[in-house]
Amino acid sequence: MGQITRTTNPTGLRQIDKKNFIVRVKDDGLGGRVFWIDYFNYLSAKLDATVQISCIAHAGNTEESFDLGSVSDFNKEPLSLRTLATDKPLKFRFIFNNPGESLLIGYTDGVRALDEAGKLGSSLVDIEPTSLHGVAWKLVLPEGTGAGEKPNVLVEKSLFPTAVSAAGHPWFGVLVMPEVMRQIAMSIAENPSALDDSESWLAPWADFISSLDMEPSVELEEDDTIAQIAWADEVVHKFAGKGIFRHHMSNALAEMNGEKS
Repeated sequence: MGQITRTTNPTGLRQIDKKNFIVRVKDDGLGGRVFWIDYFNYLSAKLDATVQISCIAHAGNTEESFDLGSVSDFNKEPLSLRTLATDKPLKFRFIFNNPGESLLIGYTDGVRALDEAGKLGSSLVDIEPTSLHGVAWKLVLPEGTGAGEKPNVLVEKSLFPTAVSAAGHPWFGVLVMPEVMRQIAMSIAENPSALDDSESWLAPWADFISSLDMEPSVELEEDDTIAQIAWADEVVHKFAGKGIFRHHMSNALAEMNGEKS
């Protein structure tokens, strides 16, 4: 098979639903990570049992390719990801071809691994534990239009080994998520028309912004930074007023005061 990267043009190829995959990632015990395919439903994907599957794992500008065999009997052994960046979101692209042929017949983009606690969930923001080398957390926004992509909060895995442990922690709720919301709100304020653009990663945020009683199609002047910041501040204020974050604040204050939450 010819060289295929995560940037291969998929025009004309059949797109396989990523819901057919379950991919797992864990530490290898030596400071790196390994991944494996826990499940792939080739019957649901309507692929012949002999079709070959390959994977391109990528994080930032680093990537590595793996030939996994046939879709009906693929390699389920852990494979090393030691060459990939740990401070960027980890994603997987799968490509398919008939045996003995280099021509691709299908692909799947943007597959994310399940963490040890289970499914990442359907929230508008993903949380990914990883090694940040002294940094507690980092927000990575989708590049370009990023249709179908989500903002990704990378968290230091020694603090939060799973996405669930981060999402449920009061200090994560009160110190991290408001700033995450602020950066997303600023992206909206700088490009409000993206909320109505189905090809933009911001489009799914339209209903959420409306749920905060904010105008999702607010028109702000491109160069009116003060107005954009004020609008984003109001979004964060209403976001922090939601019940779950009041609960996090209450628990954080109780912990500071030595009380049991």
